[in-house]
Amino acid sequence: MSMENTSLTEVITVYEKLKKGRENRVYRQSNFIDSSPRMDSDFKEAEETIPIVPTFFHVQGESKLHVLDFNKYNKGFRSSKYLYFSEKANLLQADFIENLSPDFSQLLKEKNYWLNIFDPNEQDFYILFNSYGVHDLTINDIREGNTEEKMEAYKHYTFFSLRLENFQGGERKENVDVDFNILLFKDFIITIHDKNWPSITDILGFVNLLSAHSTVLTPDWVLFSCFIEMNQDAKYVLDSIEPEITKIRVGSKSIEMSDIMRRNFEMELRLYSISRFIKPKMRILRQLKVKCSKRVSKVVLRLLGDILEEFREQSHDLNHFNHILERSQDTFLAIVTSDQSREANEMSLVMKRISEIALIFLPIQSIGSFFGMNVTVPVNNL
Repeated sequence: MSMENTSLTEVITVYEKLKKGRENRVYRQSNFIDSSPRMDSDFKEAEETIPIVPTFFHVQGESKLHVLDFNKYNKGFRSSKYLYFSEKANLLQADFIENLSPDFSQLLKEKNYWLNIFDPNEQDFYILFNSYGVHDLTINDIREGNTEEKMEAYKHYTFFSLRLENFQGGERKENVDVDFNILLFKDFIITIHDKNWPSITDILGFVNLLSAHSTVLTPDWVLFSCFIEMNQDAKYVLDSIEPEITKIRVGSKSIEMSDIMRRNFEMELRLYSISRFIKPKMRILRQLKVKCSKRVSKVVLRLLGDILEEFREQSHDLNHFNHILERSQDTFLAIVTSDQSREANEMSLVMKRISEIALIFLPIQSIGSFFGMNVTVPVNNL
């Protein structure tokens, strides 16, 4: 394998390992790497002051230290309406498409670029129709939004309609779902979304490193990066939910049973929302290999197949969590039923004792009442 392919493999491997952890922590390489020699005392002091963060780097030769910087666009990045990235032009941003370049029409005729459009308007739809030949049905789907997640293959492009649910702290936030659309052409790719998606900067960092380690930055790599980010979102939510499910499963005597049941129901809703997020992506990835094999390289298809396997594992985890919640709910209901039965038995025992006492005093009370009446009683003359 050549050095270039080795570097490309390393970039992809590291990018796939940059998974989002719990409490919204994102594992990225550290920024304090220094190639100067250090003494043992320096390392001991550093261990006490520097948090442990995975660092991804390799040494070329004996003295040159190369760091894979995925954070290039994470600091001071200002998201604009239009984002244009290519190996030749690097990153261009503008709030008006004509401001991307003095000759932006020629810029859009280049090859191997990524154009991202935020909150599209009618001018954008006009450009998509006239300059790129996008079909009316596709434009209507993008304009209307809230369409089903799908993949449609046209003559010269493939259309992906996706829903990106915004999960914060493991919970789904209402009214912040992103309508994310992808137009994959042979020589370029266009992404369109109606709301801000924070993962755009991570995709930028990946394609920037990829362009430095690959001869040609083909558009299918941007597609791969989009699905990686979706997979990371799902993984982060599952990681944040697992401890909560464990708490529900164990339970606590200090927590009211009604609170436990309510938490159990909330967790089921959260798992349902994650399942609704994952399953359409799995269906699209399965269709992609059949309908889009000519527009996606074999390497990217294989990597997308790996993402599909990860989605399947996450779906398996979801089924496992649902099974735990169902068993926990049955257990809680059984406990409630048992407690109610025990209380009913105790109440029956109390009523039995009251009945026994009443059985003793009721005849005496009846006789006393009978002889205490102010009327003539036949036996009084005896």
